[in-house]
Amino acid sequence: MKSPAPLVPRAPYKADLHLHTRYSDGSYEPAELVRLAKDLRIDTIAVTDHDTVAGVAEALAEGRRIGVRVIPGVEMSTVHDGDVETHLIGLFVDPNNAALVETLARSAETRLRRLDRILEMLAKEGVNLSLDEIREHTAGEILGRMQVAEALVRSKHAGTITNAFTRWLGIGKPAYLPSITASPEECCRLIREAGGVAVLAHPGDRVEEEKLTWAVKAGCRALEAYYPLYSKPVTEAWIKLAKEHDLGVSGGSDCHGSRKAKVFIGAVWVPEECVTDLERRRG
Repeated sequence: MKSPAPLVPRAPYKADLHLHTRYSDGSYEPAELVRLAKDLRIDTIAVTDHDTVAGVAEALAEGRRIGVRVIPGVEMSTVHDGDVETHLIGLFVDPNNAALVETLARSAETRLRRLDRILEMLAKEGVNLSLDEIREHTAGEILGRMQVAEALVRSKHAGTITNAFTRWLGIGKPAYLPSITASPEECCRLIREAGGVAVLAHPGDRVEEEKLTWAVKAGCRALEAYYPLYSKPVTEAWIKLAKEHDLGVSGGSDCHGSRKAKVFIGAVWVPEECVTDLERRRG
């Protein structure tokens, strides 16, 4: 009698649902990001560039070619309580949805006006940078603080990108301005009407129920509990709070490639059952 073949344990499912490409403030080409996920044996990724879906089509095509599931996504900037910048992630969105694409195009124009003001604020601090110089070092990207940070490093006004944010561009610093796509309610509506699910991005390492009140009212149906900066107790507390409010659970590395070199793709994993639940909540 032939001996049965030995059982081979199934590799753990891995999903990273918060990733950026060079179309916003990441360093990877979309296809390059997908290939890296394949090399790391990541089953599912979401491309969630800031205020653009321009890199989604390339990522989807490469994912189909090499067998990595790519979830179309976007990370939208908004404010609540008047001036608190908050990010909302849309997962499973239709990247061709007209209303979403139009809103993101307006956001790109808003970002340029914001960039002009940031450069004015830096000039008042004695730091003179030009928009043309910043554009010269970009490749059709959505322009934002990351590109300004790189210009500060090139001009020797900052030693590193991290230093550029801590000295000039971070919240409360001399050249900080929030980026705004739309109101929280409009962002959630756009995500929902594009067939997606709205996720409150990186809600923080202080687990406070009050943080969810406005997000739930605005239309968020999930929150990021898995995040590289969170300890296990913080992650568990956010998961518990999500269950109490009937919210889905998402997360990811928030990888930007070499632009945030200490944050690697797959730094945290989202369980398969969470991905299935998020897809159930879409639309």
